[in-house]
Amino acid sequence: VAVCVTSCFVCADCREILLPTMTDQLKYHLERQEDLEACCQLLSNILEVLYKKDVGPTQRHVQIIMENLLRTVNRTVISMGRDSELIV
Repeated sequence: VAVCVTSCFVCADCREILLPTMTDQLKYHLERQEDLEACCQLLSNILEVLYKKDVGPTQRHVQIIMENLLRTVNRTVISMGRDSELIV
């Protein structure tokens, strides 16, 4: 999780290398319902960095997240139910 707040992840070229691996790992753990809180925190941190204006181009990185994780995140949220403390 800490990698997202480092200058390495803020650099677009570094993100290009790190993001596919990070999304693969997130998908792996989400599909197995493992470490859901850590997964939520990591994805949140990634998206917070991509939302910033001073981190270079982000459209491709958001697209990578959408292509690799959207379905898995949706399925995970549905399976968790409304009473989960991770759903706000």
